[in-house]
Amino acid sequence: MRVLFVNRFFYPDHSATSQMLTDLARDLRSTGMDITVVTGRQLIDEPQAGLAVREQLDGIDVYRVWSTHFGRATLAGRGIDYLSFYLGAGWRLLRACRSGDVVVAKTDPPLISVIAGLVARLRGARLVNWLH
Repeated sequence: MRVLFVNRFFYPDHSATSQMLTDLARDLRSTGMDITVVTGRQLIDEPQAGLAVREQLDGIDVYRVWSTHFGRATLAGRGIDYLSFYLGAGWRLLRACRSGDVVVAKTDPPLISVIAGLVARLRGARLVNWLH
């Protein structure tokens, strides 16, 4: 069984959702599970960071998708940032997800579970909506 996580931030980011996800992904990987993370290329405090598109972290496959970085200054800018992440993450999930996988959608950005749920249904995977 493979677990795919989707969240806008992941290691080396230090936001709360990133830290929780990084800890869980590492712990699950240490038990031998196949773990993939679909995340963004930005850091919460450094939107233009441009992290690597693909990497392995302690045996975890990490796919980083591009998104805009207008920031939190305006509602429209934030909405465009979310929309661009939804599109990139949805496309990556569609390509990575297989029947029998478990897709875990976190809460950043809001409603990413809708995209993850559509992909999971199309691919015959299960969806876990991680709310905290």
